[in-house]
Amino acid sequence: MAKLTRRQMLKATATMTIGGVLAACGSTPAAPAADQTSATGSTASSANPATAAPAAATTSAATEVATTAPPAAAITVAPAASTGKLVKITLVESWFGLPQYAESIAPVTKAISEKMQKEGLNIELESLVLDDHATKYPVLYSSGADFTMAFDAPWYKMDTLRAQRALVPLEDLVAQYGPKLKAEITDKIYQANLMEGHLYGIPVVFYYGASSGVILRDDLRQKYKAPEPTSEGGWPTLQPYLEAIKANQPQTIPWANIPNYTITDIVGGHSWNVGVKGMIIPDATKELTLVDYESWPAFVDRARLLRSWWEKGLINKTDLNMSGTSQTVEPDYIFPGKAASCIENEPDYKFIDFTKAMKSSNPDASLMGYDMKGIYSTKTRSFGGLKAGNFMVFNASAPKEQQVAGIQFFNWLVSSQDNMDLWLMGIEGVNYKKEANLRFSEVPGVDAARNYRRQWYVSGVSGRFQRQPVDLPKAAADALTFFSTESNWDFNPHEQFQIDSKALEVDIAKLNGVYDEAMHGLVTGQEPTDTAISKAKKLLDDAGRQQLKQKVQAELNDYLAKHP
Repeated sequence: MAKLTRRQMLKATATMTIGGVLAACGSTPAAPAADQTSATGSTASSANPATAAPAAATTSAATEVATTAPPAAAITVAPAASTGKLVKITLVESWFGLPQYAESIAPVTKAISEKMQKEGLNIELESLVLDDHATKYPVLYSSGADFTMAFDAPWYKMDTLRAQRALVPLEDLVAQYGPKLKAEITDKIYQANLMEGHLYGIPVVFYYGASSGVILRDDLRQKYKAPEPTSEGGWPTLQPYLEAIKANQPQTIPWANIPNYTITDIVGGHSWNVGVKGMIIPDATKELTLVDYESWPAFVDRARLLRSWWEKGLINKTDLNMSGTSQTVEPDYIFPGKAASCIENEPDYKFIDFTKAMKSSNPDASLMGYDMKGIYSTKTRSFGGLKAGNFMVFNASAPKEQQVAGIQFFNWLVSSQDNMDLWLMGIEGVNYKKEANLRFSEVPGVDAARNYRRQWYVSGVSGRFQRQPVDLPKAAADALTFFSTESNWDFNPHEQFQIDSKALEVDIAKLNGVYDEAMHGLVTGQEPTDTAISKAKKLLDDAGRQQLKQKVQAELNDYLAKHP
């Protein structure tokens, strides 16, 4: 991809609207569903420490755009935002977890800016929404675009940008300008999320671990008298529901399957993905040896099940057209009634907000979510973790005063529950109604599909501060309690291991360049499983997978020798 000048990039990608919202590169896409996974509840001054990261849907890009961002220099500038000078900061938003509409976001960013300035922090917040996030987000860095910070994640672009020195280390900024922010993160989480000794983003945490499974049309399940799937039984227990949909509603896709996140990606137990595609440690409590992903029996079993669903017409025969890279199956296929189920993280909690959004177009519909990973099974246990799945990262090329102001903004956010309510929930009386005990109720007549609601995992703020619905079902409340209870999880003693992404950058890029093509037949069920396994192995090995695996194993062995 050709590099753009800063002027070209800004001209092509951003137009201002009221309230500090920027819409980039064309028309605003359909909004992803309100994607909630929220808090147990307490105030900023008395909350229990955060514990771990939310599960995250996996996306990948075959090629990353190289940047020329310089390494970050030591922070020596004065905090202009608190000395009278107005500082504008721009946040590149996530493509999921909040509405993608300027009219939804603008009033809230305006209210936040006004509240900060009234309280003596002279900062103006702008929000940048990209309509082709996977392509345009890296270009912001390579073009030298004027933005301050962004939602990112190790499973997205963060590791590549970090290796390219496009992200600023935050530990000095946080120490100097974010004392309340650091206290909110907690030292335990702060230390767990250092990368090569540096903090490359504000970790967004809440759970020790979480469920993964299915969101389905519960009204249809009850109508056709299909049994409920179970966590203990896993994915095979979903099949009777899929068969009921096919038999009774042949025009509806029983299961909307997408290749970048499907049942083969649901990994529970004590398996360990060390951060490189195409390889895994099947059980980190036993032998710490990497194996080829497609040779792992647990993966193969799920791939065979997916293939059988394809053969029976229980999933889409070809790839679905999507409005985004991930997190858009519900608004694209479930809400319009085109499909009757799909994969989701924390489904046994998220069905609440998804149901609200769906009822905007189908008042008689209802959704339900079920864990399929087996975390509630008494037969197995899974790893929890302290590392965050999502971060707020800072642009190394942004002016230092913007970097300082960005940290000051997050420090201000966590200084009061009112600030966090405004950021997470929107304007009281317009977007929600505040209730006692960190609960909320909806404002009658507000369109749930377009209403402002920023989910904690794309916010830079722990989920323990996000309000819960006043009518939260007991099952959902129980799920949150389970996720955040330490005794329900085991912990990998080697979680702090990180590959040397800079030293392995070329090898990883080669592997990533063929990975989606190599795995396509397995993650879609569109090819016989054994044929798809052979294809995957050849393409990945021809791209240097075995040599890379040896290098990663050697790095892991060195780490284990130093950290017995």
